[in-house]
Amino acid sequence: MSEPKVGVVMFDAATDAASVLRAVELAGGQPVKLHPKTTTAPDVADLKVVILPGGFSYGDYLRPGALAATQPIMRVLADAVKAKELTVIGLGNGFQVLTEAGMLPGGFIANADPGYHHADVEFIVENNVSAITNAYQAAEVIRLPQKGAFGQYTATEDELDALESAGNVIVRAKDSTSGSVRAIAGISSDDGLVLGLMASPEYAIEEGFGTDHPDGPGLGVDGQGLFISVVRAAGATNDEGVIGE
Repeated sequence: MSEPKVGVVMFDAATDAASVLRAVELAGGQPVKLHPKTTTAPDVADLKVVILPGGFSYGDYLRPGALAATQPIMRVLADAVKAKELTVIGLGNGFQVLTEAGMLPGGFIANADPGYHHADVEFIVENNVSAITNAYQAAEVIRLPQKGAFGQYTATEDELDALESAGNVIVRAKDSTSGSVRAIAGISSDDGLVLGLMASPEYAIEEGFGTDHPDGPGLGVDGQGLFISVVRAAGATNDEGVIGE
């Protein structure tokens, strides 16, 4: 099988980045580290997909993702998306960056129950034809970690209605721990090239280190499907991702 390249932006203090790199490899992709100060298009010219990982905390005293959204690479990514040359995916804090950069509608505020939450959450796959959900079944229930203090998604009624009518709400929480409006956890742009998910699937890819599962603690690996989906979107020649040993 070919190894499609998947870019991963290495934001300062991106504590989840290493786990995203490993998840891409396990799904059969070749992760490519991208510096946030990147200013030239050739650095992403041979990539079809770029992931903004979560876990970074610099600038969160302002607003989570606000400073990261001003990094030079975000302009490069936005231009590539506008030219329909790239898919950009934000996970956790990366989703916050995409809203701060104006690449996805809405934004994030403090959790309805204030404080830092870290829990395994059940999500419903509302749309399984996106770059992050194509390996799941429609309406499939998946269990992924969700963590953070500012995970409550919010948007205007017009923005919410537009997302719903276009089928751009791709993942919804069964029971939102953050209080997100309409239980929204993942959304897509109209063209499907920009996607955000308020969860950390990279921590649910290996047995023994995943979410709690009926068969035992840490055995949940529902995050595998997201990275298989990404590898497919990045150009797997046989349209399949694989999880390595």
